Amino acid sequence: MSVVSCNSWGWLLDSCAHIDQDFQRCVCYSAAGLEENTHFTCCFKSEYFNVLKPHVQQNADVSGFPLDSGSHDRAEHEKVELKTRKKRKRKHHHLNTGEIEANIYHDKVSSVVAEGSRALLEAGRQCGYFTEALTESQTKSTPSESTPAHECQLAAFCDLAKQLPLSEESPVHTLSRDGQNPALDLFSSITENPFDCACEITFMREKYLLPPRCRFLLSDVTCMKPLVNSGDKFDLIVLDPPWENKSVKRSNRYSSLPSSQLKKLPVPALAAPGGLVVTWVTNRAKHRRFVREELYPHWAVEVMAEWLWVKVTRSGEFVFPLDSQHKKPYEVLVLGRCRSASDHADRCSAVNELPDQRLLVSVPSTLHSQKPSLAAVLKSYICREPRCLELFARSLRSDWSCWGNEVLKFQHCSYFSRHTHQEPSFDTQQHTHTETPKSTC
Repeated sequence: MSVVSCNSWGWLLDSCAHIDQDFQRCVCYSAAGLEENTHFTCCFKSEYFNVLKPHVQQNADVSGFPLDSGSHDRAEHEKVELKTRKKRKRKHHHLNTGEIEANIYHDKVSSVVAEGSRALLEAGRQCGYFTEALTESQTKSTPSESTPAHECQLAAFCDLAKQLPLSEESPVHTLSRDGQNPALDLFSSITENPFDCACEITFMREKYLLPPRCRFLLSDVTCMKPLVNSGDKFDLIVLDPPWENKSVKRSNRYSSLPSSQLKKLPVPALAAPGGLVVTWVTNRAKHRRFVREELYPHWAVEVMAEWLWVKVTRSGEFVFPLDSQHKKPYEVLVLGRCRSASDHADRCSAVNELPDQRLLVSVPSTLHSQKPSLAAVLKSYICREPRCLELFARSLRSDWSCWGNEVLKFQHCSYFSRHTHQEPSFDTQQHTHTETPKSTC
């Protein structure tokens, strides 16, 4: 279960368990179609969720050095600190408008984060979810964010592929049982796995896992026509934009997108009337203000609420101190609704009103920008059997459509452990779909 516990404050989530739900039944897909004699189970490697300690230790002195360290180590550390201070010497400055606004926002939400997280974490401890003492093998199995399972080249491929003409055929390419289209063209059309089992495909000599009943488009932001031309209208659209910031520029993890370019996304053409739009926002005040005051009004989306994703360790501590001046242990989600039309009223009659300041508490992935799924927590606030879409996605979800230039990144087989079954555990011929995937969240 992805939801460990929930109460009036929000939800405690297990992101790794949610991923694993989609890969209990897997089969290989090749040029010949489904290889029905090979059945296996995959699990996302749990070590990617082994966040064992806060990133800033609470038992450090002002310099950040542990209090119980020896005098020699401390002296060496102080020498390094002195050199660092000389290199990074900055003039004292007054807080700018953004910093003042960020502090005001933190003062507004900090009590909610502290009290709500305490209640959800206590519920997690009572059910045995959090581990106070970790074994030696667990502490050694945490991979570094700087050493990913594989080097992702998808964005570079998309950059090259945007020079190619779009396919004149159907905007949706569905995997077939007999492999009638052996060369998968993931760039110019939406690819759909219609089966109720996950499929392992080979693309550019790399193996990826596609969840059941998923759809995706691997493309640059300038090549979204297949998604628009599909004619689908989505009841839930989740965006995780590559916001511009200094950290991204220094790390060179991915290309950022100017805020002005986000307005050009075809959200109005993709959203169903009354549909829910959810945007992940960094803690920079100007980004949150841009979404609320410029982006959503431009898309005719009314802001309804702001939620917070609170990140904790495996033992239930904040990954950063709540009042840290460097980074906060939470990120913001801005939720809004598209202006509803009268013919959409019946479809949304059972939708609950969005509450404000709800918390999503979870252990984050050590992989950069891997967000928790929102499917389970949003099901009460969207219509029944909704069509769901994620933009700027880096992974796939069953019953969802996803788009991005790295949309298969975390579907690479190197992120999963594989267990082969001796006998087939299901009949793929009894589990096929040809209709547009519908979410069961």
